[in-house]
Amino acid sequence: MLKAGFARLDMTPPFGSPLAGYYETREAEGVLDPVYLNALALNEGEKTIIVITADVLIIRMDVCDTLRAMIEERTGVPADHILINSLHPHTSLRIGGKPGPGTSIITDRAYLDVLYRKFCDVAQMAISDLADATYETAVQHAVADISFVRRYFMKDGVLKTNPGSHAPEEIDRPAARSDNDVRLVLFRREGVKDIALVNFATHPDVIGGKKISADWPGFARRFVEEDHKDVHCILMNGFQGDTNHINFMVEKEKRFPNGKRYLHSEYMGRVIADTVNLMWDKTVPEDKTGIFAEVSYIFNKCSTRGEEHYEECHAFYVKYKSGDYSEKETKSGIAMAEACRIARIPEQPVYHKIPITVLGMGKLAFFGIGGEPFTEYGYIAREAFPEKFVMTATCANGGEGYLPSQQAFSQGGYEVISSHFTDTLEKTVMDASLEMLGKF
Repeated sequence: MLKAGFARLDMTPPFGSPLAGYYETREAEGVLDPVYLNALALNEGEKTIIVITADVLIIRMDVCDTLRAMIEERTGVPADHILINSLHPHTSLRIGGKPGPGTSIITDRAYLDVLYRKFCDVAQMAISDLADATYETAVQHAVADISFVRRYFMKDGVLKTNPGSHAPEEIDRPAARSDNDVRLVLFRREGVKDIALVNFATHPDVIGGKKISADWPGFARRFVEEDHKDVHCILMNGFQGDTNHINFMVEKEKRFPNGKRYLHSEYMGRVIADTVNLMWDKTVPEDKTGIFAEVSYIFNKCSTRGEEHYEECHAFYVKYKSGDYSEKETKSGIAMAEACRIARIPEQPVYHKIPITVLGMGKLAFFGIGGEPFTEYGYIAREAFPEKFVMTATCANGGEGYLPSQQAFSQGGYEVISSHFTDTLEKTVMDASLEMLGKF
């Protein structure tokens, strides 16, 4: 018999904590919304899997490995049966890694010690909440498009990420296809609250500023629970490395329908919740069960593109790392993101490890990759296995940087020039991923 359990814990950090996601240091000056850990436990017989979503930018792979080992010790659930999905809001923390431009890593040991224990606590609480359950699924295009590929070909043939103030008439087309589908898994439970698992994908980088917030994922959870009083909501952010909330194909004044960024984040949460409401009575009961779980690691060669410019880029990097943000590119015009990557080439291994996680039950598959995969990775998986209900998870059990598609490597752009990897990445990742998905 399938059992499902849910738990939530507040993980809001103290004022002064570094907020991650940009190339300049920001310290938290307040709290717009609390940030949370949410956990879903699924059990059948002697097998249990746990999905934990965290309102943080990323958690590096070595920290995720430590957290999963701690949870295994506390609960007995094997580490490779645990998926940690960093939801990626740019108004929260980055955990793990080396300090440097744009990293803003939290180093408050007292807070981190408590946070690590909370990961174990929320997992244990979800297991304690296990109750007999059935599950139902649904998928629907969002009631309004709120996710847009942020990479555009301009009329002059140049590819730009977030083309800024450029008028729509200067833009030719998006460089890839976006995904505005909302996916819902509803776990019906007797005598206790049901659990709604929602999956949507786009960058939670709407609000900005220096106050803590979970961005649109927090609003979406809150609205689903307000609309359905007897439901817990957990949200997974999918493959979002090349998307965000801005439609650059419309006039600048129309890009934020509500005028302000915080209100736009709220609007996005409302769109997702309204789409869930439309699906609520259209879910399809599923009777296939059987829990499966696998975590594996692939190795992709690290890029040495631009190493001939190392000296120039290293000098820029040292200056930038000291807190001097006066220049946004090197003297010869190498952009900040690329210059920082080139400056770190000597620190890189020859091959970099990336975790791939496939957990699931019956036809339901949680497919996570430990970085920021482009939207295309999700399309490939779903098109290869149309019989499965595939829920994607960005920054899953690791946060190892941008994971561009093979097509994107040929196009260039911000994500490509800042990525540690070579253009064999998509094939390496997806060959392993499809093999794993095909086992179950």
